[in-house]
Amino acid sequence: MRVLKPEDARNRKEKILNWVVFNYVNTGRPVSSDLITKEGSFNISSATIRNVLKELEEEGYLFQPHTSGGRIPTDKGYRAYVDNVSRMQRLALREKELLEQEYERRIEQLDGFLKHTSKMLSEMSQCAGFVMSADAENDLLKRMELISLAPNTVLTVLVSHAGIIKNNAFVLSSPIEKDDLRILAIKLNRRLKDFSIIECSNIIKTEFLPVLRSRGISELLKKIADYLASSAHAEDALYMDGLSRIYSNFEDVSPDDIRDLARLLEEKERFSGMLRRRLRESSRPAISSGKTGHAVDVTIGSENNIKEFKNFSLVSSSYRINDKTVGMIGILGYKRMEYSRMISLVETVSRMMEEMLGEWDGLEFED
Repeated sequence: MRVLKPEDARNRKEKILNWVVFNYVNTGRPVSSDLITKEGSFNISSATIRNVLKELEEEGYLFQPHTSGGRIPTDKGYRAYVDNVSRMQRLALREKELLEQEYERRIEQLDGFLKHTSKMLSEMSQCAGFVMSADAENDLLKRMELISLAPNTVLTVLVSHAGIIKNNAFVLSSPIEKDDLRILAIKLNRRLKDFSIIECSNIIKTEFLPVLRSRGISELLKKIADYLASSAHAEDALYMDGLSRIYSNFEDVSPDDIRDLARLLEEKERFSGMLRRRLRESSRPAISSGKTGHAVDVTIGSENNIKEFKNFSLVSSSYRINDKTVGMIGILGYKRMEYSRMISLVETVSRMMEEMLGEWDGLEFED
């Protein structure tokens, strides 16, 4: 009888485990040894496959819900699958192109940059998407960018000295010419630089609004001042979209899971607190799905250390400006998700956010 080298035996076991997890993710049905023999193309006997499955079960990677049935992955099995995702299928080039086109289109239509990023993540992943930006309460303004998205829509980008970025778009009843918007941005930056967020709001109200006659600019400045005042007292901005996609998937999620998840997400501070810890403390080496080396973190089921998440997984990545972490994006879904694709989606969107926000941060104002 031929005896495999230990390395070859490990590789074969790993391939069978990956095949089982991938098949279960796509079908939702326990995987039997007969199915692997017929469709797995491993060119080994059914007895050998049964032995490998037994070893994987004993090692905690798989478990058998019913004695005579197939096997399904444990959290440890999902983890092994995710850790090897760099050797699995990457996001197709065409899908990345569609993602970039969709991103550009959403930016043109947005009424809130972060809100629409979470919505786009949800639509592309068919899971829940989230975006969280850091709080800017105690920081000083470095610059304010005013970007014309349409004649009646202006995107305001605030950049603090700590690298924190806040974004919001305002729809106006009156249009503003691009040249007028550029001149206004120069004047605002000359006066507001190095003041706190709440001080900037007060300066706009007391020094700019009383002397302006343009209806569109006055409306914009009032909206900016109110936004700055509210931002100064706001908690971390957390945007989520697509929870209904999880709630409607009763094939995968039990009513108890839904109640537990809804209870957690209603307590916004508890969920955002978990995300803040996730930003500060990565429990394991992050994964990169592409050549950019962008870090993506995955926690599966019980790895989240929150009982309400025992049947859900989080795929997330921080986004950085000038080497400073300013927020996090991610996907929340049932743990039977297509991990390789979710990792690629999060990596791609995070990279595009950095590039776009970096371009805004790098622009210089004219004197």
